[in-house]
Amino acid sequence: MINMDEKDIYVSANSGIVWLKDQDITEIKDLSRSIQALSLWDEKTIHLMGILLTRKTGLFWETDKPLLDTARACIALSGCGIIADEQLEWIIGQQNDDNWGKSEIETSYALIALGNTGIKNEQGCKWLVNNYGKKWEHIGTTSLIITALIKQNKDKYQDFIKDRAGWIISKREAGGWTYTATSNLAIQALLLSDEKDIAPSIRWLMGRQENGNWGDIISTALSLISFKLFLDKLNSGSS
Repeated sequence: MINMDEKDIYVSANSGIVWLKDQDITEIKDLSRSIQALSLWDEKTIHLMGILLTRKTGLFWETDKPLLDTARACIALSGCGIIADEQLEWIIGQQNDDNWGKSEIETSYALIALGNTGIKNEQGCKWLVNNYGKKWEHIGTTSLIITALIKQNKDKYQDFIKDRAGWIISKREAGGWTYTATSNLAIQALLLSDEKDIAPSIRWLMGRQENGNWGDIISTALSLISFKLFLDKLNSGSS
């Protein structure tokens, strides 16, 4: 495990930003995460946003995973101060029996997209909590569910969030959770849940970087998001 201070994180992040900006990014998932990451670091995203918006078909992004990609795009746009009202309404319209696609992943992303713009959806939150069990007890899945509940109503679900955050921490090995992308989802959920013991995971993440990146566009963008959220907590005095 490497030693770390705030300057090290900025150096690592800057290298990641340079690498990410040099990539040819075309997929909706990659575009959305890259826009989210770069905008957090106050980097220009106009070009990527232009590509993302031109890929939209009518009220949503028509891909092989339209709900997920539309939610991801809305999350990215909201981070840039753009509220995609029509797309958010489309997402709401896809809800059926309190959930989206009978999927904990789709439901979580939908709730995050809505929560980022202040739209509350209690039915979706209750569906996640009431149906949570061993089948969903994976690091990435649990992290997304925690994030969704925090975005929707952190106070109401604080007991569930605290319990599941503790479970995620208990599964950490040498700072991370095997895979870079999954580890970033965990780090971000833990930061949002006000977990204090995040520094070991940031050190682990820095140690995974090679040639400025973390293996691919998604993992690199997610790592940049984790770094920025961690630094914001650090500088606010709450980490």
